[in-house]
Amino acid sequence: MRIYALHCGGDVSDLGVFDPLDERAGTNYYNPYFMYVVTHPAGNVLFDSGAHPLLRTQARERLGPAADTFDARLEPEHTVPACLASIGLVPSDIALVVQSHLHFDHAGGLDELLHAPVYVQQRELDHAYAPSEDQKDIYVREDFDIGCDWRAVDGDLDLFGDGLVQIISTPGHTPGHQSLLVRLAGQTVFLLADAAYLVDKMRARRLPMVLTSPEEMLATWERVEAIEQAEDALLLATHEIDYETRFRMAPGAWYE
Repeated sequence: MRIYALHCGGDVSDLGVFDPLDERAGTNYYNPYFMYVVTHPAGNVLFDSGAHPLLRTQARERLGPAADTFDARLEPEHTVPACLASIGLVPSDIALVVQSHLHFDHAGGLDELLHAPVYVQQRELDHAYAPSEDQKDIYVREDFDIGCDWRAVDGDLDLFGDGLVQIISTPGHTPGHQSLLVRLAGQTVFLLADAAYLVDKMRARRLPMVLTSPEEMLATWERVEAIEQAEDALLLATHEIDYETRFRMAPGAWYE
């Protein structure tokens, strides 16, 4: 088994989104997007699907006023087909998809994956179709209301029944956020997605701007660190600013 971390664009946004109390709030930083391929003997798993390509040229049409809060940085090589091609795969090679949540920067490539079942928390589906007022602009219905083969999850789930790839419920950022715990031969990797924007901020218990429940987020952080300690797991948060040094990025490197 391997994990391929595929950088799929990003945006330039205010660091205050990650921590409103940070002394650098008001300063813009590059915020990366990632999708991940997990190669399992029973089939390839795609964890998250990046941003829709139209965000590159039609950000305001897709996001409305939310598009004014950041500058999307997407290129043709950041689509699902192009990212998969970089590691020798095509979309039909993906056996199943796990969506951490359905925000625009994580669920924009689902239209390339309609052949595959998509695992998402039921709470996330419910919230995506009737989002809270503060998150309504970052759920783009055109990303996910497209005939996906939804497999609704309630809590944790062992995807293949062998303990190697496990969905972990991590609410807080959204009501139905989930992460992916992968037990590779050489190490355990915990793909957090947005359970924490930045691992260092989680350690300091500094809450981000975008969340639906501070209480659930703090409980999630306690659980993440308990799993980290029990499994000696490597934590990877999708939006790490220092991703170029923190991540082993595909196609040239991977986790195994």
